[in-house]
Amino acid sequence: MHATIGYHFVKSTHGTSLPGDERGHWSETWDEQIGYIEPHMLHTGDPMRLRMARERMKHPEVRLTPQMIQVVVNTIAQCVEESPWSIIAGSIERTHMHLLITYTTRDIHKSMKWFAQEMTKAIHGLTPHEGPVWSEGKWLQFIFDESHWRNTITYIERHNIRRGLDPRPYSFLT
Repeated sequence: MHATIGYHFVKSTHGTSLPGDERGHWSETWDEQIGYIEPHMLHTGDPMRLRMARERMKHPEVRLTPQMIQVVVNTIAQCVEESPWSIIAGSIERTHMHLLITYTTRDIHKSMKWFAQEMTKAIHGLTPHEGPVWSEGKWLQFIFDESHWRNTITYIERHNIRRGLDPRPYSFLT
């Protein structure tokens, strides 16, 4: 088995990546009698499911403002200082963020939960935004080889370039 090099972490803002989304979605459906239906599968877009998901939302969809993005960037920098891992590539967009994180022996799932909580607390404390910031789930891909690592760096940097930024615009990047 290959050793983990790092992780590609993606977190979407609340309400911007719902079940039924035309881009596809990873959400699982729960049935009381049979449990999860088709877990861990990419589901195709479904306008009916998307409509139902929107109707169940208790808070409006969140798109990060420039002020909120700056709070996220600053909070990431603080979290990196307190952590044994580094961030090699990052893109913070209005509806989601991508981070490429070096390997750690800590529980990466708990670390990313802490990360999202810290960003939410900072946004609530430093901006007028109230309510949820991030969606419940996350996308976390374990990376085992150098080729995949390099391709992920390029992929994330392209997000920044597409927005007219430097490929590595943040101070927290090593």
